[in-house]
Amino acid sequence: MSHPPILARVSHAGESVHTPDWPALRLFNQYRLLLLLALAAVYYLSNDQRTLGSRNGELFEIVHLAYLVATLSFILLIRLQKPSATVQFFLQNYLDILLISGLMYASGGVQSGLGPLLLINLALLSQLATVRHALLFAAIASMVVIGEELLAKMLMSEAEANFEATALLGSLLFATAWVMSVPLRKLMHQQLVKPSHSRVVLDVQQIAHLNEEIIRELDSGVVVIDKHGYVQLINDTARALLAVEFLPMPVHLRKLCKELLDNLNSSERSPTRETRPFGVVSTGQSVLPQYIPLSQGGMLIKLDDHAQIRKQFQQLKLASLGRLSASIAHEIRNPLGAISHAVQLIEESPTLDAKDAELLLIAKRHTSRINRIIEDVLQLSNRKQVCSEVVEIDSLINDFAIRFTSEHGLQAEQMIVETESTRATVDPGHLDQVLWNLCTNAQLHNQSDAISLTIRCWQSERGAVIDVTDDGKGISDMDREKLFEPFYSTHHAGTGLGLFIIRELCELNKAAIECLPSEKGAHFRVVLANAQDMAA
Repeated sequence: MSHPPILARVSHAGESVHTPDWPALRLFNQYRLLLLLALAAVYYLSNDQRTLGSRNGELFEIVHLAYLVATLSFILLIRLQKPSATVQFFLQNYLDILLISGLMYASGGVQSGLGPLLLINLALLSQLATVRHALLFAAIASMVVIGEELLAKMLMSEAEANFEATALLGSLLFATAWVMSVPLRKLMHQQLVKPSHSRVVLDVQQIAHLNEEIIRELDSGVVVIDKHGYVQLINDTARALLAVEFLPMPVHLRKLCKELLDNLNSSERSPTRETRPFGVVSTGQSVLPQYIPLSQGGMLIKLDDHAQIRKQFQQLKLASLGRLSASIAHEIRNPLGAISHAVQLIEESPTLDAKDAELLLIAKRHTSRINRIIEDVLQLSNRKQVCSEVVEIDSLINDFAIRFTSEHGLQAEQMIVETESTRATVDPGHLDQVLWNLCTNAQLHNQSDAISLTIRCWQSERGAVIDVTDDGKGISDMDREKLFEPFYSTHHAGTGLGLFIIRELCELNKAAIECLPSEKGAHFRVVLANAQDMAA
């Protein structure tokens, strides 16, 4: 059978009070049994003691035996736990006062020296009772002691009674009851609630304000509704997600957001309590809710931007994909190098016929393509730290155009550069790579046609703008939506990583890239950050 804690704490008249329980009663009974054994040892085993039973030895033996029988009976009652702990506690203390007073009377009254036993019992009682009960038992004990002294005076002689010592004992009983139940208890309470340097005691109002502040600053939206569907609390994030910034509260959930109410009803009808994102009609924003029932009725609704969650999920997926691709690329590079080396050795053979040479050419072309994919993957997974500086964008573009035209054998009219004096903060190496990939992609997707490339550079309010266009076959609207996704390519020889790497490099430099609709050819726009944006 389980028992409650040793001392259960309750509040009484604004003070901290302990109430009696079964373990406390056992401890009291053990003390009582040890006391009786000590008195018996002194009385029956000591031949020269002249205190215990000095007035009436037979009475002392009867009271001592009655006290022992009562103690053993309480052991049984505590084991049975009947009657209640409170009833037994008061009954035991009544008997303690009567029986200890009986032992005192049989041993010579107040002068016997057994009076401190009453003080000890009263001190222990005061720890488990209210102030009123402690003072009540002090009064009862004082009356019993005075009564036995009066009885001794009536039955024996006036010399047998000592009223001065009786008055002193009665005063000590009241003083003990008051000290143990009022000042000592207050001191213990102050020690429990005393604030230290590392602890701050907050009242209820402060805690309420703190909770409101925390809820207001949460990144997720929070809406609390009662059991009737009325909104009791909503933070700023939820107001922004539901586009109800200026709607006063409280208000019914139907008026707050009908789409949210419909989603909640749909979730409650679902056997699995499944929640799905819903769209806010006024803003077109997708919101993912989470419904948490409250113990007192009502519901806590947690709202998150579904588009942002999908974006984070996509970033995690791409990061995992990049790590996996990089590990695979490292494993492929060594055997691929061996194959390329073997192809070169076979090409140098003097006995090689034309048909075998054609097959070797196919193998060489495809190993080169695989090597290009590996280089792109490794470049994606091992991006260098950004080394930003203020760059003359027009000079960089002119230098790039000369180098690209020379390396690809283009005619002068196939590379058109239109620039104005523009400065921006960017990593020059990254910008050069972005331009190189854009121009290379344009040539790759228009191999059968002679195209011309145009690079324009100009300054806008957003920052330096670079437009890269060509007059090729262009990009369809369907392809434009997936253009910057990894491993998505519209060309059979493409790796699908070129534009993805470009977007990643732009993000590293706090730049933006987009593919704009064009009547002819493709049109890419890169917007570079201003110096103050990079500093932020």
